[in-house]
Amino acid sequence: MRRYHSHLGRDIVVTGGSARDLQPGQFGVLAIDGGAGGWSVVHKGPDGEVVELNNEMHFEAHEEALAFAKELIELMPAAGAEP
Repeated sequence: MRRYHSHLGRDIVVTGGSARDLQPGQFGVLAIDGGAGGWSVVHKGPDGEVVELNNEMHFEAHEEALAFAKELIELMPAAGAEP
């Protein structure tokens, strides 16, 4: 499974794969143990570093994790916006 979403110009990939499959700058909603262990939200930075954004709290459904990722994106400054 691999689904692509975009929210406020930022890419989110929902996948059963790993974070290494993400492109730099993308957010990922990743299945843990095929989804049986829950779902995790990560971000892959421009240098390839992956950070888990949900502080080891896992979501039961990918829809919940996707909504969390969208909320995080809404808190971020828009691309190209001045601080």
